[in-house]
Amino acid sequence: MSFSTTESITYTVADIRKVVENFAADFSMMAVSTGLRSRDNVANTVSDLQTFAEDGYLIKVTLILKDAVGNKIRGASYQVSESASGWRSDRPGNSLWPRTPGGILWVIADLNSKWTDKTSEEKDAYRRRRGLHSRWDPTTEDTSLIELTASSGQRYASNAYGWQRTNYH
Repeated sequence: MSFSTTESITYTVADIRKVVENFAADFSMMAVSTGLRSRDNVANTVSDLQTFAEDGYLIKVTLILKDAVGNKIRGASYQVSESASGWRSDRPGNSLWPRTPGGILWVIADLNSKWTDKTSEEKDAYRRRRGLHSRWDPTTEDTSLIELTASSGQRYASNAYGWQRTNYH
């Protein structure tokens, strides 16, 4: 005689919000320390990313700091996981990036095919309905960060939902 059991660990919108709050703390520290984004811009960007996450579109978020002549000097990527049960959630930190006058702090969201397969009209309707602050159009910006050195960063998780951070210096 044999028996089997399955266990399903899920997550809720509240779990997504907890994880995004940790990202928001990181992003806010990066934005303020670099001097490249306002608090309002950070809040609007985080709100949009949270909306994408809640609706199941978000795969990864990449932050890229470039100096005034376009050289990448820092980066962080946050890989979304829907199987983060068992992760220990870390505290935000290691986010005081150098002040970068004339630089740029990119925020790039990788969205899944549920988003990319939408027509332009469907995307526009979604943006209006969900109150997005930015268009989040496709970009040709290279997010590989291969010219920088990668190191493990924080894990942010709640139940089975999490974001794994990788730092680039």
